[in-house]
Amino acid sequence: MTITTRPEAAPAGATSTTRKLGIIDCDVHPLKLREHQQRGAGVTSYLPERWQRHAAEVGVARGGWVGGDRPRPREYGQRWDTEPPGGGAPGSDPAFAAEQLLDTYEISAGLLNDLGAFSSAGMKGQPAGLAAAYCRALNEHRRDNWLAQDPRWYASMNLPYELPDLAVKEIEFWKEGDREYGDRMKQIMLAPDNLRPPGHPSYWPIYEACEHYGLPVTFHVMTGNRVTPSGSPSYYFEEHCDYAAFNFPMVASFVYEGVFDRFPGLKVVLVELGWSWALPLSWRLDAAYRVMGGEVAHLHKKPSEYFQDHFWFTTQPMEEPEDDGHLDQVHEAFLASGLGEKLMYSSDYPHWDFDEPSALPRNLTVERRAEILGGVASRLYDIPFLPEKGYPVG
Repeated sequence: MTITTRPEAAPAGATSTTRKLGIIDCDVHPLKLREHQQRGAGVTSYLPERWQRHAAEVGVARGGWVGGDRPRPREYGQRWDTEPPGGGAPGSDPAFAAEQLLDTYEISAGLLNDLGAFSSAGMKGQPAGLAAAYCRALNEHRRDNWLAQDPRWYASMNLPYELPDLAVKEIEFWKEGDREYGDRMKQIMLAPDNLRPPGHPSYWPIYEACEHYGLPVTFHVMTGNRVTPSGSPSYYFEEHCDYAAFNFPMVASFVYEGVFDRFPGLKVVLVELGWSWALPLSWRLDAAYRVMGGEVAHLHKKPSEYFQDHFWFTTQPMEEPEDDGHLDQVHEAFLASGLGEKLMYSSDYPHWDFDEPSALPRNLTVERRAEILGGVASRLYDIPFLPEKGYPVG
């Protein structure tokens, strides 16, 4: 697989007056370095003194593969060319990431999703107080080292989501009053493999706060607790193909538990979880409802209608059939179902399966391409984008 760091050339027939489409990247991964790799104040320096001592003596729980804890063909799953020129891990230098991603592709905004937070947010065998303090430290570290450095960076909020009361306090901390850069915290982020299904009432206080503050709830693929119902896969590529399996139980839990009747303004974003699976699931939800709807008599709409109204999707990892026309056909059905209006561009920078803006289905109209690249995300997150920059079209 060849990775380039330059945009694809303008389509055939483009002229000097080529129109450009504004871009918002909904999935950029800033790497949380280990403390000895930090060039400035590390994350643990933001902790209260008590938890700094604990981190120094006992450590902070880690899980999954982030930081190279589990062998991969490429440590951190990165592109070869994303290590900063001055050294350090890929995605750890905000200035270099801005140059390589935002500047190269003329991207108006990049949304930072911190995968390293999942281990602490889900507690993973550490004190509850440390989980909450560490999420606060991560958010403050992200504020000082990314948001303060470039106005194009926006962030997902890290929460101790298995401790809903403390998670709500973290949301209130950033959204109440005039908290510096709190307006650039655009969503909360959860893992899809939490201790309970996401529709479980234990998480409802978080959803209530998100609805109140207009924050989307985002699930990003992760492999911290479990990858499949039958255990961990043997191969990395097997795991990579299994990610979409998270989607069916997550969506069904939200719908059938009645979350959207209780929180009608709640928005859910599925990041790096694909989108081609969505239409078959929509059919399956309604088919089950037709024969077993009496079990969920609390629902006020068909399951597919909740799905259409409350879920957003990101493009990466983009399906890559040998025949481009097959992807076009899948997208046409996706769009005809009403789900396609919720699709947003994501690159997954700096990972190896990074998608350039040109990775979208080939048959898109200019208007539909503009919506995916920036329009949908701009409205969802209230993030401005610059149509005079970005992806060139004829």
